[in-house]
Amino acid sequence: MSAIATDPIPVRALNQVTYCQRLYYLQYVDCIMPTNEHVEGGLFDHRRVDAPDLKNKTRNDRGTATSRGIALSSESLGITGVLDVIEERSGEQYPVETKHGSAPHDDDGNATIWDNDAVQLCAQAMLMEEAFGQTVPRGFQFHVGSRERVPLEFTPELREKTKCAITRCRELQVLDAPPEPLPPELRHRCFGCSLAPVCLPEETLYQLGHPAPVEAEEAKPHPALTRVIPQSDDGAVLYVQEPGSSVGKRSEHLVVKKDGKEMTRVPMHAIRQVVVCGNVQVSTQALETLAANDITVSYVTGHGRFIGSFVTAPAKNVSLREAQFHMFSDPVACLELSKAVVRAKLSNQRALLMRSLRGEVEARGSHEVAARGINGLLGVIDDQKSVESVLGIEGQGAAWYFGEFGRFLKQPPTGKGFDFTTRNRRPPRDPVNALLSFAYAMLAKDSYSAVCTVGFDPYKGFFHQGRHGKPSLALDLMEEFRPVIADSVVLTLINNETLTPDDFISWRDACNLTENGRKAFFAAYEQRKSTVVTHPVYGYKMSYSRMLEVQARMLASFVRGGIPTYTGFTVR
Repeated sequence: MSAIATDPIPVRALNQVTYCQRLYYLQYVDCIMPTNEHVEGGLFDHRRVDAPDLKNKTRNDRGTATSRGIALSSESLGITGVLDVIEERSGEQYPVETKHGSAPHDDDGNATIWDNDAVQLCAQAMLMEEAFGQTVPRGFQFHVGSRERVPLEFTPELREKTKCAITRCRELQVLDAPPEPLPPELRHRCFGCSLAPVCLPEETLYQLGHPAPVEAEEAKPHPALTRVIPQSDDGAVLYVQEPGSSVGKRSEHLVVKKDGKEMTRVPMHAIRQVVVCGNVQVSTQALETLAANDITVSYVTGHGRFIGSFVTAPAKNVSLREAQFHMFSDPVACLELSKAVVRAKLSNQRALLMRSLRGEVEARGSHEVAARGINGLLGVIDDQKSVESVLGIEGQGAAWYFGEFGRFLKQPPTGKGFDFTTRNRRPPRDPVNALLSFAYAMLAKDSYSAVCTVGFDPYKGFFHQGRHGKPSLALDLMEEFRPVIADSVVLTLINNETLTPDDFISWRDACNLTENGRKAFFAAYEQRKSTVVTHPVYGYKMSYSRMLEVQARMLASFVRGGIPTYTGFTVR
């Protein structure tokens, strides 16, 4: 941003900027506004205040005139807001603000008001004074949880603090990146904050204190690092693949039908994503409701190729995309990020290779040729001088890895197993390659969703450059997860005999999963994404699904200059 914004600042934003400047930036500059139980509780407590039939109407009760939902603005102050309640008694007007939860108490046991709430209430009084030409010396805050009504005097000191909050909002609006998280003595404010999964305060401060990349074998969790993000995603992924079926909306449910007969019905709140495979129709009403609830609809062909996603309007944090295009146009930055991603991918390939061959003679450690080869590549990746040479390292690692992939497959006693000799695609010509391609398509779909959720442009990448029409950044992000999610699912389905050769269909030179085969794949894929693993840097546990978003958010923080390095995800 190059100019100071002149739009009036919402009064409630003064509450946020006083509580946490990073919270204000994310919510009012980047326009990220997730909800949690605390936000929902506040909305419920305001249901009477916000009722349309009560707004701008005055009621008299026992000598007190009460007006609700009064909108006021001031050009001179540069603020605007809708006041919960304005009361007038004995010729004196004053604001009354409703707050969720219980009132805090001082050392003497008296109910009081938090500083950030006091600033918000004082700003309302200043709006009233300008609008009505009458001094407002005091106001009240009503706490729903404890049913306490606490008075507040608008002292000169509080008025000055309120003006400083307005000034600070203006200063933050012109920054290209959010300020640092709260200091340790105020970190307790992060818990319960709806923006904690976006802000990642503990993670960001840890990265700032550890600017050098940490190798997976040497990484040790920071003893003071506390996880403030959810361990797993809420809700399930609904896969719809029955040819000729349709998805519609009825009340608060998604309904899947075929030939007029209802096949399944799923509550909307229980879904976090819908995946449509092949010839399936989704109604406009269903799409509108899904978008309104931030539920992504991803489309893949019946052969497993990812087409695209129907998502809500792009995130409004334009400064991130500006920083993305600027950084990803810098060869030095692209080289640094490419090394981090390929380093993580090679490490994960080596880990999966050694685990899969653990039972074979001399398969562990330096005796395994492919493991030694990949380890050698890890040793020289930092010496590379261009993205093209890093791409060459990645290709050599893939050759070592897929050269041994056939040995990862267990042969059943019946002899009706799967063979793998080399990687082939577009189209895949055998069952194992068909599974790999399908798994990579699903992973690309989830990576695409993650980078869009964060606010990136998915088509501007740093490693897969110049691939027109391809979501390059999503492909970049998924590289480090290919072995541990996609390849692992393929091995699980084959080695556990969940799939057999009968679950595939071949036509000419192409091989694809059958409908029953895809059902088995979807179940195994979602189970793998829900697997809880330890983050190699932060040391706490989360699901693979959540890990994708965390890596995307840390990449965004690096792009905007919030942290000094980006570290790829590796398994221990």
